[in-house]
Amino acid sequence: MFRLALKSVKHNPKRLILTAVAVALGVSLVAATQTFTNALSSGFSDLFDDIYSGTDIVVEADPNAAEESDQGGDPFSVGAGVFSPDDVAAISAVDGVEIAAGGVQVTGSVLPADTGEGTTDPLAGSGAPSQIFNWYGDSTIDQSTIVDGRGVEADGEIVLDVDSIETLGYAIGDTVGIATEAGVTDFTLVGTVRFGEDNNLQGATLAYISDADSHTLADDPNYATVSVITAEGANLNSVVADIDAVIPDGTRAITGEDKAAEQTAALDDVLQYVDIFAIAFAGISLFVGAYIIVNTFRIIVTQRTREFGLMRAIGVTGKQIRSMILLEALVVAVLASTLGIILGYLLALGFAGLVSLFAGDIFGTMTLPLDAVLWAYVMGGAVTLVSALLPALHASRVAPMEALRESATGGKKPLKVRNIVGGALALIGAGLVTLGLYVDLDRPYIYVGAGAAILVIGVTLLAAQLLSPLASLMRKPLTSWFRVDGKLAANNIRREPRRSANTAAALMIGVMLLALVATFTESLKTVVTSEFASTKADLFATSTQGPIPDGAVDVIAGVDGVAFTSSIGFGTAEFDGAQFAVGVIEPETASETYEYATDPAIDELSDGEVFINPAIEELGVEVGDEITLTGSEGDVNLEVTGRYLNENEGDFFVTFPTGDELFGDVEAVQTLVVFDDSVVADDEEAGSGQVTFTEQTERIQEALSEDYPLVMLAQPGELEQLANQFIDLLLGVISALLGSALVIALLGVANTLLLSVTERTREIGLLRAVGMKRRAVWRMITIESMIMAVFGTVLGMVLGVALGSALVLSLADFGFDGVTIPWVWLVVYTVLAAIAGVLAAIWPAYRASRLDILQAIAADG
Repeated sequence: MFRLALKSVKHNPKRLILTAVAVALGVSLVAATQTFTNALSSGFSDLFDDIYSGTDIVVEADPNAAEESDQGGDPFSVGAGVFSPDDVAAISAVDGVEIAAGGVQVTGSVLPADTGEGTTDPLAGSGAPSQIFNWYGDSTIDQSTIVDGRGVEADGEIVLDVDSIETLGYAIGDTVGIATEAGVTDFTLVGTVRFGEDNNLQGATLAYISDADSHTLADDPNYATVSVITAEGANLNSVVADIDAVIPDGTRAITGEDKAAEQTAALDDVLQYVDIFAIAFAGISLFVGAYIIVNTFRIIVTQRTREFGLMRAIGVTGKQIRSMILLEALVVAVLASTLGIILGYLLALGFAGLVSLFAGDIFGTMTLPLDAVLWAYVMGGAVTLVSALLPALHASRVAPMEALRESATGGKKPLKVRNIVGGALALIGAGLVTLGLYVDLDRPYIYVGAGAAILVIGVTLLAAQLLSPLASLMRKPLTSWFRVDGKLAANNIRREPRRSANTAAALMIGVMLLALVATFTESLKTVVTSEFASTKADLFATSTQGPIPDGAVDVIAGVDGVAFTSSIGFGTAEFDGAQFAVGVIEPETASETYEYATDPAIDELSDGEVFINPAIEELGVEVGDEITLTGSEGDVNLEVTGRYLNENEGDFFVTFPTGDELFGDVEAVQTLVVFDDSVVADDEEAGSGQVTFTEQTERIQEALSEDYPLVMLAQPGELEQLANQFIDLLLGVISALLGSALVIALLGVANTLLLSVTERTREIGLLRAVGMKRRAVWRMITIESMIMAVFGTVLGMVLGVALGSALVLSLADFGFDGVTIPWVWLVVYTVLAAIAGVLAAIWPAYRASRLDILQAIAADG
């Protein structure tokens, strides 16, 4: 039977080519992503090896201890100093230690040479960061070698990496500014360095300053890490153990090799989510491809009915025929998966090359990982075999008497069972969606999601029942528009509703997902617009390097024309054994800058009190209760005096004095600015003593430019536009990933038509014999294709919009207060579907119109 399966595939490859391509496209996404992430991991692994190659032992805060003890505080801080100079001296005194160098990293940015003013660009500072460290003077410690000039020898001096000196526009001898929370500090550039072998910093700026200057800018007398070089022949594990005995609690010593491996493993943990994301979309593509496979093998089985009847007549069992069909499917799966792996590898190479143009050489060797190969063959094989199972079972039931039939087509199974199952699933799915929307349940979106998945399967099964009457209704207008060609196209779809519906369902699922995502993102845009509409502030102030320095807020508040400012901070505190976000606000001005949805009003929040959101209420906390929050500064008892009505905007809200009790000195991550009456809109004429909005913004930016050039000012409209651009980018990425599913669906349309043409060879020959022209045959096939494409698209859009709307409504607790229908996208999808239907029909229509009339009439079936 295996030989027969191979011969069948070999002698009739055309009928399986598009099926193989469909599987290959789905598989290629997995292979491409895993090859890409594997190369990215390899590249960063090499980088980590370079970083720690000269360091025998790294002494640092223990990450595990930090996770257990970290109760909140500044989420933007670089590692705080945990090793005093005495600790560094104690490490130096350990037997086997040759050098022990304390390391300090400064939170700040190296300013470009032309920086004289701040920025109002919302994207400013979003590039690669500045890495600023203390200079030790030993290349094994600094991991850098001097290229030009010299190293840092005194306070007030700085060296930059060889790429950044050009990028930032400096030359040796220039004055370089570093912006930190304390303001801008000037240094004299005395040299350039190369990091590692190739200065591969992924676009970041690397700078070194003196030890004293680094402590001053970091505002910390201690060191965050200690790099240790051991004496020749020393046992690293023994030295690690001895260092552990002299360092403070909550810190650790680890070999440089183990540290590099740990960093690589942490990166791999992140990249695995990218792989999972790709596998999910590949699964969608292959699920769509399953419809093509089912259609292909069902048509093939029907066309080979006489062949199977003859085989049964000479003693072949039904089990053997079933095995032969499944073996054919397995051969197709192996070939298609192999093609998909090759295609995926080429896609990964292309994408890596594109990324390298913008981010530099961040990739290691581009090799195909074993996981990619295994996933490709498992997913491709499983989908193909499962999809071919029902046609194989049908083939195994062919009776020997079928060999005596004149035609090679079998009888059509009724749609009764399919309709009953589809109707039941559709009702169950609709019921779950209704339950999630109208019954007060926790996490209603889970019920909506589960119901949506079941409903889609049910509608897929019912599509055949829907398509048959639709074809009947369209017969009259198609006849009036296209005469006999349109009538024949409608009849062809009507007599094979199962096949046509399966083809349309594949397209329906792809379009449904696109419409669902478009509905969700369009509604999300409405939420964003609503959020900014609720803003009463004239400007948003943020910092490109994390929190806003207190001095910057004072500068803004002191500019003429500023009525007041209102700052917002954040921290993380423990409650009921879990970590929760804590918003820190200024209640006396908060209500004047934003419409907070609270009960009572937000300005009634006082020190020692807390407002809670619905997620905390679900834990059993009520207004009037007293709760204890545990922050980095210890436990604080607070009275619950109000409720925040939106679930997605922080779990607890406290005042800044209360925040300081929890987290120490809480810094603002955002400051809202309100102007007084002396500032008028840009489209109004400024009177005496008045300035326009733009002039006032420039006035504030000029005041910040000297000491706080990295504080960014943006109007609410600018931030709204930026947020909408990000949402559009997200929609574009998801649409591109779903594109493979749509391509597969269109291949399914072409595949079904090709196989249909083969099955109707004699019929087409007879039509040609009685006078039908090639142009008419072409038009008939094209109309069939367009009907299936438009039917699948419209059904997909209806489902996508309906289910997307249900999903949005189920997320009301997260700020969604209504549904926005993406009408423009729906029109675009419909037009593209009609065009795609024409394109998908080109090859089948060409084949049908070129059939030899006499050979077609003489064909079997």
